[in-house]
Amino acid sequence: MKKFKRILLFAFSLIVFTSYSQEFVDLQSGDDVVINGLLVGFNVVKKETKKGADLYKLTATITNRGGDYIRIFDVSPELFVEKPENALAYFQFTNATGKAMSATNAHFYPKPKYIRVPYKCKKCPPIKKDEDPYDHYTKSVIIGTEFVSGSTMSKVYNIRVAEGEIPQVRVMVY
Repeated sequence: MKKFKRILLFAFSLIVFTSYSQEFVDLQSGDDVVINGLLVGFNVVKKETKKGADLYKLTATITNRGGDYIRIFDVSPELFVEKPENALAYFQFTNATGKAMSATNAHFYPKPKYIRVPYKCKKCPPIKKDEDPYDHYTKSVIIGTEFVSGSTMSKVYNIRVAEGEIPQVRVMVY
């Protein structure tokens, strides 16, 4: 019976915490919202109306108002791949049509943190006898990502919505 209660408590807490951890927050143009220490917001400016659609220039911004965000990788890749699971925030433009190469969503990624590491090269040019081969050849690898406190990232997107509508934006902070 005790085991059943523990399993039930664990399942309940898992469901409750996952439902609160990642949820969308609706944003209004010009109003900033703090979510998990990140200040997120957007501004829109109407550019033109063409073929029954309004084209807007949307500027999305995130600012770190909390502590430093640092994530260390288990394996050090040489190239940072921007995948959705590495993102800080996900903006979704809910009424965007996506026509004529306009955006419908956006991801914000932290900056990769590089470090130079020495390595021994087997097929490289010869070095002097008294030189240490590990200090002679170095390469840059990524040890993680960072978004330090006080940093700001902004990106500009072209959004196309139906004529007469205003872009509706929601955000999820990971």
